[in-house]
Amino acid sequence: MAAAEMFLKPVLQKPPGYHELHAPPETPNALSSSSTLRRRPPKYMIPPSFYPDKKKKWSRCRLFCCCFCITLAVLILLLIITVSVFFLWYSPRLPVVRLASFRVSNFNFSNGKPGDLHLTTEASARLDFRNPNGKLQYYYGDADVAVSVGDGDYETSLGSTKVKGFVQKQGNRTVVIVPVKAKRQEVDDPTVKRLRAEMKIKKLVVKVTAKMKLGLAVGRSKIVTLGITLSCGGVTLQMLDKQMAKCTITMLKWYVLLLPYYDLD
Repeated sequence: MAAAEMFLKPVLQKPPGYHELHAPPETPNALSSSSTLRRRPPKYMIPPSFYPDKKKKWSRCRLFCCCFCITLAVLILLLIITVSVFFLWYSPRLPVVRLASFRVSNFNFSNGKPGDLHLTTEASARLDFRNPNGKLQYYYGDADVAVSVGDGDYETSLGSTKVKGFVQKQGNRTVVIVPVKAKRQEVDDPTVKRLRAEMKIKKLVVKVTAKMKLGLAVGRSKIVTLGITLSCGGVTLQMLDKQMAKCTITMLKWYVLLLPYYDLD
């Protein structure tokens, strides 16, 4: 009965690579025979010297970006060095502008329609320009000048005019007279009363605004041109009789002009 049961039981197969613990070691002949049965076909190895060298290829876009960045960095460095040398050698300073005086030759009000008054006036403002630089010249373009009197809600325009440009040499001082006229300009009654009262006691506030181009030159060579706005005044006639009022310079935008040997005369 036991022999029949053993005959009916299936024989378990050994997994690949299984070795019995107490099995005798395999002989070299057995190893060689088993290796020949399981050996795969050999691969033909190529020496490393026969492989072609892989060269790094730079794309055109990367090469262009590198060249552009290097060129830009060099240009910025040269610009910084040039500006630094220029400032150290010439020590440029802005011009000094003052409102020297303001004269009113005619200041009349006339009646128009009911409730309307008209202002007719003639006045002249004197601007004082001074160049504090010892090695640099300034040249001023044609200026649009506007003059007004009064303060706050009572400010009234006396008109505008155009003043021709000029060249100012190093350490020079130039006086520019700005004449303005206003004919039959409409004003309301409260403004008329206020302006008349302030005019009598010289408490009338004067304002002069000029827009122009200011240029810097070394010898006969223009270096740079920029748009500026002069704001002068905001002071009374009584204060102008005692001292000049300093003007403020506001730079609007730059116009770089490299014009060597440009005749300024």
